Amino acid sequence: MNEMMFEDYDYEDVEVEYADYYEDDTYVMPDEESWKDDSDEQTVDPFTLDELYNYCIIPTITDSHKHLIGILSWSFLFLLSSRTFRIPKVLIHLSSTVSGGALLWHMFDWRSCLMGGLFVITYLNLLSSHFVLRRWRGPSCFIIGVIYLIVCEFWMVNPMWWHAFRGIQMVILMKLVSVGYDLDTSQLKEFPNLFEVTGYTFNPGTVIFGPWIPFTSYQNVLSPLKWGLKWVLKILMNLSISVAFLIFSTCLVNWLIPDNSNRWFIAYRDALSFRSSHYFVSYLSEVSLNLAGIESVSVSKPLKIEFPRSLVEVVIYWNTPMHHWLKTYVFKPSRVKFGPFAAIIFTYGMSALFHGLNFQIAAVLFSLGFYTYTEHMLREKLAVIFDACILARPCKSCKHRKKDSTLFCIFVNLILGLVTMFHLAYLGMMFDSSSQMQEKGYNAAHTLKKWSTLNYSSHWVAFFMYVLMAVL
Repeated sequence: MNEMMFEDYDYEDVEVEYADYYEDDTYVMPDEESWKDDSDEQTVDPFTLDELYNYCIIPTITDSHKHLIGILSWSFLFLLSSRTFRIPKVLIHLSSTVSGGALLWHMFDWRSCLMGGLFVITYLNLLSSHFVLRRWRGPSCFIIGVIYLIVCEFWMVNPMWWHAFRGIQMVILMKLVSVGYDLDTSQLKEFPNLFEVTGYTFNPGTVIFGPWIPFTSYQNVLSPLKWGLKWVLKILMNLSISVAFLIFSTCLVNWLIPDNSNRWFIAYRDALSFRSSHYFVSYLSEVSLNLAGIESVSVSKPLKIEFPRSLVEVVIYWNTPMHHWLKTYVFKPSRVKFGPFAAIIFTYGMSALFHGLNFQIAAVLFSLGFYTYTEHMLREKLAVIFDACILARPCKSCKHRKKDSTLFCIFVNLILGLVTMFHLAYLGMMFDSSSQMQEKGYNAAHTLKKWSTLNYSSHWVAFFMYVLMAVL
């Protein structure tokens, strides 16, 4: 194959990248079991709107504001301390570090030392590889950081604690690895000093939920901020959307699709609830980023995911900053050495590793790797056979005889889009509201049991598509 998914994507409207999955890793939703009957055998009348408002929506907002106020307040305090009047650059970076450190301590108390430990060992490795080896800065940071994460996950940290903040560790590691790779490729001309790196790593606008931003974007904090009504309205709009997705995920989805529904409706409900919690975090991360005075980033695009053209686009728009990070620092270097298909598998493997050594996440990501590769290649072959715009991404300028607006292309893209929605329901169904599972992470038995209830149908469909792709 000549051009693969990660190579063809357009980032003109996205300045930076993604940090996948800080969403449910760093924020624990209120326990839905507290407002649902514990007995599977007993039928419970659905809540009225008034009961839903009083017993779910209000408690959800009340419980969540404790964390949200801290994140938004420290981001705004950093903005006020660094951008309202001119101060030396070193004080700006120091303010970023102190604000982010205070936020981490506010949310995780002494456990925030684990984030500091990851920074220390990775930064020391970055120093040694830069001044001693003068190469391999990115790969060495990646290796030493992953070893630290594995040791923490299996031997040092309570699983419930680790599940709560492993997303933060992932963002920290992504930042330091990107600095190393940018030095290797001369994207950064000079080695940033300690104040610059700590300010970048622990900036309050990105340290909790992300998103990942490159070091060059962080340096915008050194420039005067353009205050204005547009800036304020954007913050308020994104905050409102974020809270709306939180309420929808925690309360409304289970009210609209009750437990006595068809198993496929329940699968779609659980997956939709999980996706909505991700949208909550994505929009909240945009708010914190703007409040910290850093250039705005589009993290996720829910409409592109809920009404998809293809799984390839879902992968892109799920978290565009992290996707860009994976493409730049994992896929491209590995493709040169191993080829496109192996690079895709390696990229999804690294994404799974960054999210923690968890069977559930690994199973979903490796399935996505196989699904997206199959879909991309099948669509590419069908586009040639039918001379039609039915690629995984819309054609920008092509010589296909049948354009996107033709009835044939609309029909094919609609059918494959529905297949994508089917895959999303199947892959996301195990991210349910089992509170004990959520606190520790989902194991292999939980994942396979969930998929077995649907007879592994999505994997069979993907296998059929692969066979069809292979024979064409």
